[in-house]
Amino acid sequence: MAVETVGASGGRPRRVRRPRRTRRRLRRALLVSTLALGVLAAALFASGLFTVHRLNRTVVPGNLLGTARAPRGVKHGPLNYLLIGSNWRDDNPGNGERADSIMIVHIPRGTKSAYLVSVPRDLYYTIKPYSPTGFEGSTEKIDAALNYGGMPLMSQTVADLTGLKFNGAVEARFDGFKKAVTVLGGVNMCVDEKVVSVHVGRDASGHFAAPYTNLTGTPQPVPGVTPQVYHPGCQHLAAWQALDYVRQRELLPGGDYDRQRHQQQFMMAVLKQTASTHTMSNPIKLDRVVHDIGRSMTTDTNGVPVTNLALMMRGIKASSLVGLRTPSHPEMVDDTSYVMADDDAQGLWQALRDDKLQAFAKSHPDMVNPLNQGGS
Repeated sequence: MAVETVGASGGRPRRVRRPRRTRRRLRRALLVSTLALGVLAAALFASGLFTVHRLNRTVVPGNLLGTARAPRGVKHGPLNYLLIGSNWRDDNPGNGERADSIMIVHIPRGTKSAYLVSVPRDLYYTIKPYSPTGFEGSTEKIDAALNYGGMPLMSQTVADLTGLKFNGAVEARFDGFKKAVTVLGGVNMCVDEKVVSVHVGRDASGHFAAPYTNLTGTPQPVPGVTPQVYHPGCQHLAAWQALDYVRQRELLPGGDYDRQRHQQQFMMAVLKQTASTHTMSNPIKLDRVVHDIGRSMTTDTNGVPVTNLALMMRGIKASSLVGLRTPSHPEMVDDTSYVMADDDAQGLWQALRDDKLQAFAKSHPDMVNPLNQGGS
C-alpha cells in the first residue's frame, strides 16, 4: 500500500493510509469523547480559574478548523464546537489516524445550556478532495477524513455534513487519558442496561482473560472464561471498569447507538466528578488530572482566550446538558457495515443551524440520550 507522510494538525507527522482497526480503537473511542470534554467542560463550566489557567498552559494549540472556522466575535451564542477523538498513537504512527469519536457541542443563545450531538463515525459519506495531502476524495466512513487530511479536512467534512461553521475544536488523543481516569478514582454512574463485556473476563484461576473472540463479526465466547458483567443500577465504577463499560457495543441491542449514549453519560459523570468539591478542593489531584488530559489534547479556540470561554460559559450547569444522537440506521454495503443517515438527520442539522435544538429534541424524544441520572 502506498503511504505518504504529511504534516498533521498538531505539527506531528501523519501517515496517510487506511489503517487496520484494532481492539485499542474501542478503548480510545471512550476516552477521547468523554474525558477530554469532561475535564475541559468542568474547567470552563465551573469557572475554576486555576483549572482554566493550568489547562491553557498544558494543551497544544493548533489550526484544527481550516475552512470550517466561524467568524469571531460571537459572545452570547449560539456557539458550536467540534470534538474529535483520534486513535493516533505516537508509538505506532504506521497505523494511521481515524476519528474514533465525533461530537458537536452546541451552546444556544444565552449560553445557559448545552447539547452534545454524537455523529456516527461509520456514517457513509462523501469526503471531498484535499489538495494539501493529494487526497482525491472518496465515499466511505466519515471517520477516514481525519486520516486523509488531518483535522482541517475532518472539520470541513463535518461542516459539509451539517452546514455549520465551528467556533472552536478539540482533538483528543489516547496518550495520557488512562492516567487521568485512574487519578479521578473511577466514576459514579447509573448503568441503564445489562452490559456484558467482550473485552474483559476472568479464567478459572481468576486471571484476566479475553472472554470473546471474533469481535469484528459475531463474537464467540471463549470456553472457561467468565465475562465481566455490569448490572443495571447506580454504582461506583473503578477506572478499569468505567473504561471497559463504555467500550462495549458488540452485545448491546442498540450496538454503537447504545455505546454513544453510554459515552455521553460517562462524560457527564466525569464532568460532575471533576467539578466536585472533592476534586476541586484537592489541588494536587486536580493538577494531575488536568495535566494528563491537557497534554493529550490539541485545541483551536478560534482566537478566544480560554479564560474568556470560562467566563462566557459559567452559567452552564451539568443538569442543563442534553445528549442527542443522529437519526440513522446500520446498513450493509458491499459486505461492509455502514451507518446511513435517515431523512430526519436533515432536520437535526437544520435545528443546529437555526439554534432550535430544544424544539427538535421535543419532537424527536427517541433521539435524546438521558444524561442526568440519579447517583451520578
